[in-house]
Amino acid sequence: MRTRSEQHSRATISAVQVRCAGIVLVLSAVTLAQNPPCPAETPVDEIIAELNKQQPKKASRNTNPVPENVCIFGWCRQTGRTPPTIPKPAPREQTPSATPGDEETSSSKKPAETCDEAMQMAVEAARDVDIGDYYFDKKNFNGAWMRYKDAASEKPSDVAIHVRLGRVLEKLNRPPQAIEEYKAAEKLSGPEKWTAEARAALARLQRTPGQ
Repeated sequence: MRTRSEQHSRATISAVQVRCAGIVLVLSAVTLAQNPPCPAETPVDEIIAELNKQQPKKASRNTNPVPENVCIFGWCRQTGRTPPTIPKPAPREQTPSATPGDEETSSSKKPAETCDEAMQMAVEAARDVDIGDYYFDKKNFNGAWMRYKDAASEKPSDVAIHVRLGRVLEKLNRPPQAIEEYKAAEKLSGPEKWTAEARAALARLQRTPGQ
């Protein structure tokens, strides 16, 4: 039988473990409150839905630029500035060496700044997809392809964008490129309906004649 001293020690250890677990939970909650998850990876269709809620639907809305003032999932842009686009690589220039800390490198950016840039690109991608869908419905497949391609460069990890690219490339009679887009979509996480469509499209396009 356990002695009273052993029972007391075990009870003390258990109490300490419970307290430690509580402290970890509190610290985790504080960290999340200070650094909330960035909504940039929200599926593009959800971002489009939020943008359309904030903007009256008009016949010309699909040709409008990204609205200057938007709030999506707790992230707001009210700067009136045009979202950044991905610049082409430029040749590096020799510059005088700077004192450490004088210039901010990409690795030293604050999480909020990194999230803000990612959200700018996600909103831009959503608008490109929205315009691409408009062109696709109007059977302007070249226009849709250009918009979807821009969206993929702005939000490359979105499965729905790659499936849309696959669809329009099929319409343009470019099955090899469509297959590549469907393969890319199949490897990404996201809503199951898009992954399922990518798998079905691959099975259809890669089917051996006569099977």
